[in-house]
Amino acid sequence: MSTPIVSPRPPDAREAADAFGLGRVLGEPAVAARGEMGRIWRLETASGRWALKEVFRPVPDAADLARADASFQMAALSAGVPMPRPVIARDGRVLIEVGPADHRRAVRVYSWVDLRGRDAVVPIGEVAAILGRLHGMAIADDRPIDPWFRDPVPANVWPGLVARAVAADVPWAASLERLVPDLLAAWEVARDQADGGHAGATSDRATITCHLDYNPENVLLDTAGRPVVVDWENSGAELAEQELASAVAEFVADPADTASFLRAYEAAGGTAGIRDRASFAMVLTVQAALVRTYAQRALDASFSDEDRARSAYWVEDIAAHVFTLERIDRWLEAAGV
Repeated sequence: MSTPIVSPRPPDAREAADAFGLGRVLGEPAVAARGEMGRIWRLETASGRWALKEVFRPVPDAADLARADASFQMAALSAGVPMPRPVIARDGRVLIEVGPADHRRAVRVYSWVDLRGRDAVVPIGEVAAILGRLHGMAIADDRPIDPWFRDPVPANVWPGLVARAVAADVPWAASLERLVPDLLAAWEVARDQADGGHAGATSDRATITCHLDYNPENVLLDTAGRPVVVDWENSGAELAEQELASAVAEFVADPADTASFLRAYEAAGGTAGIRDRASFAMVLTVQAALVRTYAQRALDASFSDEDRARSAYWVEDIAAHVFTLERIDRWLEAAGV
């Protein structure tokens, strides 16, 4: 089962091409991919092919955030992290709005990369090395950690949400119900870390700018077999330890590979390590936040059919691959901690 991709009308390609200095547009952009934060359109102009990224529901300070993440991406490119190159508009902006006054759409542009199918797997040693180079940059970031990564979902949310799904007789209600015991078991780990580790980062565990969406959906292979890291718009402050543990959870299917993953990360310049269950607090917090968000969205008729179908898909997918405390303990044991 794959997430649905629809074909809506593209943003105003000519206005975007003019703003970003891309040259004459050669045809209508085509949908290439859809994520939670935006939709990618393939745009062909006289100067080449480009990824025109339409940003959904931009926040009030989206322009400042876009400038910050573009700066981070350029630094990562210089450090040897493989990714599409962000394109800056001719007036210096990263994020612009295009289209008619009553339907403006926020867009940004990247160089185009031809990717293999998402079933193509990047070797985990390369995944670890790329993350090591990224963390080796150690760009200090004193911004507050986004509550999405820090604040656990309260335990009392789940009974009502399950009851709504069951009452609506949705196909994924049973999957949601199966998830709840694991989400509740993990809640105290995430809560205790939010109360302690995140709130009081010490000098040897200072927050740095992290990718914060480093998973198999975003670490891909191009058609030449080279790894490419995409979707940098979520980047922000976090402990490197938390992103490292998240990468272990996302990429290390066999716990026996944990130690080799960590060695490859360290050899490439990675500075963090995993210590105990609390290292996985971000993993557990985000997992629960995603389940709540997807379940609520799938039940909300105000969202589009596409959004609701995608959300239902992800509830089922998380249920099938849930990060449990037992799985975390196996990664920790294999890491020798």
